Amino acid sequence: DHTSRLLHWIIPGLGLVTLGIALHFSNAIPLNKQLYTFSYVCVTAGAAALVLAAFYVLVDVFKFGYPFLPLQWVGMNAMLVYVMAAEGIFPGFVNGWYYGEPGSTLVNWIQDHVFVDVWHSRKVGILLYVIFGEILFWAVVSGILHRLAIYWKL
Repeated sequence: DHTSRLLHWIIPGLGLVTLGIALHFSNAIPLNKQLYTFSYVCVTAGAAALVLAAFYVLVDVFKFGYPFLPLQWVGMNAMLVYVMAAEGIFPGFVNGWYYGEPGSTLVNWIQDHVFVDVWHSRKVGILLYVIFGEILFWAVVSGILHRLAIYWKL
């Protein structure tokens, strides 16, 4: 049932987050993404379990799945999104076309003029670019491919 599933995700998730944060603040093992330290792995794995539990409650318990359809589409073409976006193939292709000088690419122009200049903050602009320029873009591409019944799979 729903309760036992949620307990299997929430209890270990909270335990891992607590362990990772305790290791970090006790100076035993600091959080360090570049080294993938044990504390970093605990925090990210625990957070993933908690996010999974939250999505489960929203989609399967409360039947609030329609807003999460783009995530379902991305999941159906996860290999495409990973290869093209996470491995940098598509951004590398787009950045290969520049104007004026090599640093003047379409991606940099979009980041600077559409997101950073509007919010007057580099950090907020880059965050919004990742949310809307990357994640939303690949959700739309995945949705179109889902509509056409095209899926990348092994």
